[in-house]
Amino acid sequence: MATIYTSDSLRNIFQSSFNLAQWYSFSQHFFNASELKEKPERIIENTSDEGYYLGNINTTDSYRIGLFHYNIRQGSVANKRVGLRNLVKSFINPTWGEFDAALVVFDSGDHWRLSFICDIKGEATSPKRYTYVFGSDDLLYRTPIERFNFLKKKGISFENLRTAFSVEALSDEFFDKYREQYADFIQYATGKRFVKVGSKWEEKVLGEPNTALMQAFNHNEKKIRDYVKKMMGRITFLHFLQRKGWMCEDLNYMQNMFENSPYKNDYLDSVLEPLFFGILNTKPAEREALFADYDWDKSLLNEWKDIPYLNGGLFERDEEDEPESRFPADYFKRLFQFFSEYNFTIDENDPNDAEVGVDPEMLGKIFENLLEDNKDKGAFYTPKEIVRYMCQESLIAYLETNTSVAKDKIRKFVLSPEDGVADIPDNKKPKLLTTLEEVKICDPAIGSGAFPMGLLNELLHCREVLSGERYDRAEIKKSIIQNNIYGVDIEKGAVDIARLRFWLSIVVDEETPSPLPNLDYKIMQGNSLIESFMGVDLSKLTYEKEYKKDKGEILLFDDEKNRLQKTVSHLLSSYYSCSDHGRKVKLQQDISDTINKQLEAQAYDPVILGKLKTINLAENKKFFLWHTWFSDVFSRPSKEGFDIVIGNPPYVNFANIKSAEYRTVLKEKFYSTKNKCDLYAFFIEFGFDILNRNGIITYIVPHTWKATDSFSKLREIMFTQHSVKQIVNLDMGIFDAIVQPLIMLATYNFDEHSDINIFNSNFSLTSNVNIKEILASPVYVIDTTSSLLEKSIFKKIEEGSKPLSDFIKFSRGIKTSDDKRFITKELNNSDCKKVYRGRNLKAYQLNWNGEYIWYRPDLMRQKVGCVPHTKEFFDVPEKLVTQRVNSSRQLLVAYDDQQNYFLDTTNVSNYSTWDGRTPLKYLCGLLNSKVINFWYCKKYLMPTIGGYELHSIPIKTVADYTPFITLINEAILLAQQNNYKVLNLKMSEIDKVVYSIYGLTDGEIKIIEQSI
Repeated sequence: MATIYTSDSLRNIFQSSFNLAQWYSFSQHFFNASELKEKPERIIENTSDEGYYLGNINTTDSYRIGLFHYNIRQGSVANKRVGLRNLVKSFINPTWGEFDAALVVFDSGDHWRLSFICDIKGEATSPKRYTYVFGSDDLLYRTPIERFNFLKKKGISFENLRTAFSVEALSDEFFDKYREQYADFIQYATGKRFVKVGSKWEEKVLGEPNTALMQAFNHNEKKIRDYVKKMMGRITFLHFLQRKGWMCEDLNYMQNMFENSPYKNDYLDSVLEPLFFGILNTKPAEREALFADYDWDKSLLNEWKDIPYLNGGLFERDEEDEPESRFPADYFKRLFQFFSEYNFTIDENDPNDAEVGVDPEMLGKIFENLLEDNKDKGAFYTPKEIVRYMCQESLIAYLETNTSVAKDKIRKFVLSPEDGVADIPDNKKPKLLTTLEEVKICDPAIGSGAFPMGLLNELLHCREVLSGERYDRAEIKKSIIQNNIYGVDIEKGAVDIARLRFWLSIVVDEETPSPLPNLDYKIMQGNSLIESFMGVDLSKLTYEKEYKKDKGEILLFDDEKNRLQKTVSHLLSSYYSCSDHGRKVKLQQDISDTINKQLEAQAYDPVILGKLKTINLAENKKFFLWHTWFSDVFSRPSKEGFDIVIGNPPYVNFANIKSAEYRTVLKEKFYSTKNKCDLYAFFIEFGFDILNRNGIITYIVPHTWKATDSFSKLREIMFTQHSVKQIVNLDMGIFDAIVQPLIMLATYNFDEHSDINIFNSNFSLTSNVNIKEILASPVYVIDTTSSLLEKSIFKKIEEGSKPLSDFIKFSRGIKTSDDKRFITKELNNSDCKKVYRGRNLKAYQLNWNGEYIWYRPDLMRQKVGCVPHTKEFFDVPEKLVTQRVNSSRQLLVAYDDQQNYFLDTTNVSNYSTWDGRTPLKYLCGLLNSKVINFWYCKKYLMPTIGGYELHSIPIKTVADYTPFITLINEAILLAQQNNYKVLNLKMSEIDKVVYSIYGLTDGEIKIIEQSI
């Protein structure tokens, strides 16, 4: 009789200690093992662990899975990390045959790990391990039970096994449910909820706001949202602490505490806040007095006596914690029930070795995706495999520049420290270790802290292996955070989450609780791009030699300047590790007083000085004092600036920045400002500004800077003053954005002989571009996607051609700035004209959707930002119109001779600029052809069709336009008749003529046809 595994029997297996006989039975009856050894066969290897081959599974889709079992002699299996490549080598035995993957049990007695290890054939790919940790009778193991029930229902196929062990699926599921919990709290307080409409999130009013909460927060809904985010972040942090056993040694303490509490109806103010502020942020000796001050229930003190004091600031009472906040008990009941369903793993996952559970990295994903307006601010979550690549490549470039170790050895060491350390000469290891200890790393748009966190883990791993001995990982992490990591973000919520992640990274490696470091002056809020205020440069507060006082000149000598620098640096260093609340307050005041003295010493205009003194210099959105707060970085002899600047800067079009004053400040500061450039361009330029002369900058940014006119000045900086070393072309869809991203790595120093290595999305080298090729372009265009053959075709198309702007120019259509007022379905009066949007255009075709524009330019101009044009612009004999945004990156051009009007999702030809000789229908045919689409789409790779890009299109003329015009007239008629089958044949006929006009060979035509 077949064994039936229910949810309860699965839970019993997972909660119990590992039993080999039981596992044999489970392998046979659940996994349908094809072969099971009568006696486990010992794996011979040079380790203290005992490994055994048990048998194999043939999956329903014909994959062969090896079954293995390891007895782990030393250390907790929950933290055991075996080098994956070395482990996979132990699976190779001619008598067993070859495996596609392996199911491996690692048993330490107290807990056991079940790992699915795939991608183990050959050396081409890196093996990947996904793991469940079992053996605790306190945990419910909801996720593995659900996944194994899925396997039972769907069958044991390779893909189903991958799904059952998928970390990403769990991550997405957890986030979606977390967002719903968050939205519940927000809706209760404000009556509003963000609901997904199509592909966008929109705020909807779904109920009445809570009067008491709205009044408590002065009707500031953003403050309520920030408060709830921070509250849930704190609760999430405590679930990781709970997993450590630090919450009264109960792995389900948070849910049990709620279930047993008499204060359910006032749980936040009566239980959670006393726990946050009175316990976790207060030393044991001071707790009773604080409880008395706030009139909290003193009986809780005894229950919580063993919960550690954490320091750090996460549980410090802030201004937003002051209002009375009361939510119904049911909201917390649902929240704790939701958390109880997941395994909170204290293992820092990496892309190739992950425990199936909610890991600390999840907090970053929550932040990057939770903020409903994050994408409007251009902030996007970066997948961890991309983060890891960027961190490793940055570290490799840094070590190659700053040590004498051979480049191939550096690369091998960083990518796999355990394997690579043997190749590092012993006499060079001390210098390598020192270089790692001295690196200065900054993310100027830190977000959730993914990149500095990634480099923290890479540095820790490298230093651990180099030292050759076991040491306190938590203390080394504290040292790295204090001496190597710096970060800034304009959003306080981002700073809060980033700090939380760093604290959590320390906690996961601590054996016993100890006070966390203070990160107030390490990860800071500020506007990274600005270090000035009202036109006054603030970068010299600790550097300026001269200042005015009492209308006289006083010299601030070098020793006094150095004293100020050292005072600030010493105070900031002391504050980092201070765990005494009173001394922290005193240090903060001393820091503030010292900076204010420096401000006064500059003899600024009294009005400016007065306004500066009303601003929190350490936490504001107006500017950031780089050379003050991070003075230890900029005062290093011969290394003034960061060694590595890394990150994912915000993507915000310059024109979309609402503050005209801010746009002016940016325009005056940054050379790269031009037309429709983007905020990320300023972050690139600024990144070079804060590097030292041997520094490395690594960003993930849109690809748009490579060719478009808006970024020509940025390219000039990048290619004439600095050296881009590599570009990785990534796939669309990495972010929920219509832009295709890429990774760029560059060095501060310019190298006129360097090549730029080009990689694909699998991080494989595909080609290289010589800097001379870029410098030969007047606007420094770089093509990283085309082959040499394609580039030769581009050259042929361009030879003997003239830019489209020599024949006619285009402008954007009408921007009303108030479509609800001016766009109508009714023909109300003589001022109403037929109007078309970009989506109404196809090649040779206009598809009217029944809309009119009430064309009153005089009224439109009453609103800022409108572009109404004139009647004379539209009422012309003929014109060409293109879509302005096309996600398929096609040029689609229609011909209009009916005096129609067009909105700003189109580009419209300006009849007054027409040369009068070249028929517009001829130009229409060329622009719709495969030749021009091949050239345009390969060159610009972007969905937005801008004026510069359109005007640069190479146009060849002919002696007699008549035969060509005949074909175009036929195509226009077919389009009007919606006869697309014949239209496509006609367009192929037109393409053949265009191939001839541009003198292309059969081979070249084949390449174009295959790429379109």
